Formats: sequence, structure tokens, C-alpha cells
Amino acid sequence: MKRLLAKSTATPDRPEGEATLLGHTALVLSAARRLLAHRGRASLLAAGLDLALEPRLRRIVLLAAALHDLGKCSEHFQSMLRRQRDAPQLVRHEALSLWLCWPGQPLSAWLLRDVSELDLCLGLVCVAAHHRKFQTEAFAPDGTGAGLSLELLVQHEDFARTLGRIAEELALSAPPLFTAPIVLRATRKEHPRDPLQSWQDDFERTVHAGSVDARLLAVCKALVLAADVAGSALPRSGEKQDWVDRQLTAPHPAEALHAVVERRLAGRTPRPFQEEVARSAAPLTLVRAGCGSGKTAAAYLWAARQHPGRPLWLTYPTMGTATEGFRDYLHGADVDARLQHSRAEVDFDIFGLRDGAAPGTGSRDQDRLDALRSWGVDAMSCTADTVLGLVQSQRQGLYAWPALCAACVVFDEVHAYDDRLFGCLLRFLEALPGIPALLMTASLPAMRLDALRGVCARVHGRSLAEVEGPEDLETLPRYQRLDVAEPWSLVAECLRDHGKVLWVSNTVERCMRTAEAGTSHGARALLYHSRFRYEDRVHRHGDVIKAFATEGRAAFASTTQVAEMSLDLSADLLVTDLAPIPALIQRLGRLNRRSTPDRPAPVRPFVVLPFDGPPYAAPDLRDARAWLEWLGAGPLSQRDLVDAWVPPGMTDAPRRQSSTWLDGRFDTWPAPCRDGSPSLTVLLEEDARAVLDGAVSAHQVTLTMNLPPESFKWRAWPRAGRLPYPIPPANALDYDGLRGARWRKP
Repeated sequence: MKRLLAKSTATPDRPEGEATLLGHTALVLSAARRLLAHRGRASLLAAGLDLALEPRLRRIVLLAAALHDLGKCSEHFQSMLRRQRDAPQLVRHEALSLWLCWPGQPLSAWLLRDVSELDLCLGLVCVAAHHRKFQTEAFAPDGTGAGLSLELLVQHEDFARTLGRIAEELALSAPPLFTAPIVLRATRKEHPRDPLQSWQDDFERTVHAGSVDARLLAVCKALVLAADVAGSALPRSGEKQDWVDRQLTAPHPAEALHAVVERRLAGRTPRPFQEEVARSAAPLTLVRAGCGSGKTAAAYLWAARQHPGRPLWLTYPTMGTATEGFRDYLHGADVDARLQHSRAEVDFDIFGLRDGAAPGTGSRDQDRLDALRSWGVDAMSCTADTVLGLVQSQRQGLYAWPALCAACVVFDEVHAYDDRLFGCLLRFLEALPGIPALLMTASLPAMRLDALRGVCARVHGRSLAEVEGPEDLETLPRYQRLDVAEPWSLVAECLRDHGKVLWVSNTVERCMRTAEAGTSHGARALLYHSRFRYEDRVHRHGDVIKAFATEGRAAFASTTQVAEMSLDLSADLLVTDLAPIPALIQRLGRLNRRSTPDRPAPVRPFVVLPFDGPPYAAPDLRDARAWLEWLGAGPLSQRDLVDAWVPPGMTDAPRRQSSTWLDGRFDTWPAPCRDGSPSLTVLLEEDARAVLDGAVSAHQVTLTMNLPPESFKWRAWPRAGRLPYPIPPANALDYDGLRGARWRKP
């Protein structure tokens, strides 16, 4: 074995320099130095840490970057990269790096001559964290063929040269020389995993959650992972290391964001409300304003005026709203901007947003490159998960740290966050007080408002800056509830008058049945819900928007909760199932949406149909009934909807969300940002063939469904190649590109 490898290569006997342990370590160290030079101080400021910690930050990050792959001297890892081993590794390389360097282990005496024990341990925990599933995947389960021993090839010339390079880069004393491999054995009495638990216990007794060292550790983890990403992805893309410098020193002129606003306003001057938002110099600002108030343009003004030189990250609750935000404000503007979410590549093609840019490959390296390219942009449109995923150690959030720590962030439509996502928002605001944040919402329950005020008071020592929407727009009468048992006569009348009808159901099955009932009443409905192949769903979305935008022609859409945020349309009649208050406010935001104080439209009717059961909890529906009673039967404004929600006791206080990034310390495992509901993402058989043939990407054609009946034995369904999506048999699922999918009855 001539060389020790760190990365796979087609020529393991004559590897490229960046594929070797020595070469990769040097590249990651170089990236770490560049990140520290350009984002070290910004990282500390973002986390509210004293700048006096900068020397320790530098020492810990460089130490972790240097040591992170030493465990790849394992014979199991080297055999795996050379395709000479099919069995799993007995111990993964991150755990072996810890094993080699932890106090009391073979390399620790050398390292502790120049580094404190605490900082060495902090650096090694960063080493473990650069594989985010460290503890759960560090050791092969028994009975998997991993064997009972492995050799660490510490006597290899490449290992010695790597230690020498580390000593030179970090100004350490001469490293030890090994003349024989170190053998690790797993026996009944002892196993390489045994010391790790005691190391973790000792470490977490020393470094308490929430302490300065724990907060410093979180920042170091993000920087080390970013350095590893840059050191791994850039060589494979053909980029040089100075690309990191160019990205992190790119100017972010305020003029670019001002131009976005001017283009959007089309010659109009900003409204007083927008000017008030733009004047907020507070570290945390909450904007409460209804639909059509111009909140997004105000957010761009705020970033341009209050935070010139910082990139702007705009986050949205869904992929659809992130794409719309990009398309409406950034596409075609003279600004360096990106759209980032898991299906952005598909949206680029469907909406014609690519502007000649080459499509991505969808690979892990592509994910890394996409994250790196976000480091230098002026404006980013993405889902809230991309940013808030940071606090749960999700890949995209950690990769984005070099951009986020120097950015200002807008969180739009925070009323749409579920409890877990809102909890992640609170942790983000608490842990990163140095990142200016603007929160925008149409409405907010009292308990959540109190939670935001509490975070602001604790973290910033001041009251939350709050901006209310324009009075004349907020108090404009728009809606009136009609208490009718049978809405079809209202639907027919509205359609006869060439009006637009939006019917929102709480389940896909009810949505489909509504469309079928509409046909029997002579009203053809456009269907829009979540159970479409992704590209079909985007087309159905476009069909609904186009139909509602066509003046003088009737339109009828039968939808589900997807209408609450992603549909920018104005209906003349809303029929909706009973739903929790935030959902009803969002649905009403699609009724009479275009009415303005300058051009007021007549009040439009809405009907709320009785509903009980999943997906909503009984207390939420009970609160909604009380809220509707409070609203009464007269004309209503957006302000009325919010004011009726003020009485306390209608919702529980938000729980403090745990954070694997901040609280995990020794562990950094990815955790969800949202409250999940059971679902199954599948591929139709013909789509699976097309994906395997390279004709389409899986993201274009995946189909998310509710769980099928157990009698379908769906856990045994086949998968195509290495694709993770099961393929249902043809007799299990009905699919139509215009109507969507439903399971057949068993």
C-alpha cells in the first residue's frame, strides 16, 4: 500500500494529491485558515461570544481540521476505498481519530505539550461531529462481518508525513514516530467502544450545556464542517482554494437590494409602513401585517438600509413560497441571488429560472457545492429549514454557517410554523443574537408573541421592536361569514357571475370528493393538493394561479392546506373546513385579497363547514369554534381576525426546543425541525425506470402519500437500484396527473 487515502479515487496506486490523507488534511487546514481569517470574528459576534475568545477559536478549529481524518489510517478504511472490503468497518474513522488523540491515548502526550487538555477535547469533539451521526454509526453492529480486530497503520510513511505537516502548520513540537501498526481488538471483555462513553461522561461533566465553552464548541463544529466541505468539494469541482477567499470577501452593496425594491415598486414611493420597517435598527424586529401590505419589499429596504454589506437570507415556510419569493423579487434582478431547497433544480426548469446555468447533478458533492456557492451571494431565498436546520445539526444549515454568521435574516410567515419549527426559531434567536433578524407574520397567538418578547428581553436586554401593518389596510372590511348548511348554491351563483371560488378541505380525500361533487353540480374544479408527483403538483399550482388571474372567467379550485401559503390568488367566495385559527386566518388571506383602501372591493363571503378529527387536535378545533363565535356575522377586517385571537388560554406556551447543535456537545446528530406526520414517498414504476435511465431526476417525480393499509405489506415493496423510494404495485395506487393519487381500497 503505497499511499494512505482519505478520499476515493479511480487510481488508488497513483492517487491525486487531494485524495491522499496528507493532501486532504492540507486542503482542509487551508480552508480552515481562510474561514477563520474571514469569518472567525463574525462567528463569535453572531453567537454573542467575547472576541477575546478568538485565539481559542482559532486553535480549536485548526486542531480539529488537522486531526479530523487521522483515523483513516485504519486498514478497514483503506481496504474499503480500494474496493477490497465489502464488510462494514469495525470502527469508523471519526471514532479512531478520537481513540488516537484523546488524553491518555497514543498521540495525546505529543499534542498536550502545546495545547490545553480542554481545548484538545473540544477539538476532538469537533472531529467526532464532522460525521453528524457519530455515536449511532461509529461501531459496526455485532454479526455484520466486520471482524474482531483492525490495524491502525500508524507506521506508514504517509501517516508520519501527515503528523509532520500538522506539527508544522500548528507550530507543535516534533511528533512521535511509530515502527509498527497499532492493533485494536474487540473481545468479550473489552471493545474499542468502551472508553467512548466514559470520555463523553467526563467531557459533559466539564463542559455544561449553555456554558461559554459549549457555545464556543457549537461555533467550532460549524466552522470545521465547513472547512471539511470546502476541502473535499472544491478540488473535485476544479476550483482553487482561493475561491473561498473570493466568496467570503465578496461585497454586498446595498444598492443591489435597493434596486430590487425599486423594480418591485415600479416607480411608486415606499409606503409609510414600509419606511417604518426599514428604519428599525433593533437586533430583532417583528412585523405584524396582513396580506398585500408590502412586507417583503419592506424587508429588502430594511436589509439595504440597516445592514449594508451583509448578505440577505429570506426564509419561507415551504419550498413553493421560497420559489415564489425568488421568482417575484430576485429572478432577473441585478443582484447575485440563489434559490436553495431540495427541489430548486426542478423549479428552475419548470419556471424557466435557470438563465443558462448548468443543472446540478443532485449528488452529495453537488449539495456541498451548492452550499459553498451560497457563501458569497447578495440574497438567498430558501426554506426556513435551511436556516433553522442549523440548530438541529442538519446538513444545509451547518454548511451555510460561513454565510449565515455574517448575514441578516428574514423569517417570513412565522404564523405558519408548527410548534417544533417555532421552537427552533426561538433557539436560533437565543443562541445567535448577533445575527440581525426580521420576523414577518400576518398574525401571532399571544403565547408565541410573549415567547418572542421574552427571548428579546433575555438576550438583548431590551423590548422587542414591533411594527404594525398600515392601519387603513388592516382595518379594511374584506370578509363576512355566512352560516349556511349547504354552500353549493353560493358556489353556483358565484360561478354564474364569473367569480372565483376557493374550497379548502382538511384532507386529500375530502378535496377529491369535493371536486367530484362539484362535477355533479355542474362546476368543474381544478384540484390542487399534496398527492401529486412533484412536477405535476407544480403544474397544477400554475393552473390554479392562471385561472384565478384571468378576469371575466369563472374559476373553481378544490384544494387542501397547501392553499394556505403557496397560492397567491384572490377568491370571491371561500368555503373551508373548520381548522385551527392560524390556518383559517391564512385561508381567509386568499379571499378578497386585492382589495385596497384606494380601490376597496365589496365584502366577500366565506363559509366554514363542520369538521372533527385528524389532522387536527380537538382542542385546536374547539378554540377555532370559539374564535368564529367571537368574530360574529358582520363585515370583518384582517385586524378583526387578529384581535379576536388575543384572549389568552386559547393556546399553550411554546416549549423550549432542544437543539442537537447547541445541547449535544459530544454528539451532533441531525434532528427534525418540524412536527412530522406519517407519510411514505414512493415512485411509480414507469418513473423509477425513467430515473434509472437518467431521463428525469427523482425529485421531479417522487410522490408523497399517506401510509397505505398494512394489508398492502408495503415495507416489502421493491426499490429501484439504490433509490430509497418504494415502488407500489400497479393495483395498489390510482394516479392521474390532473387529479392526483389515492390508495385503492384493499
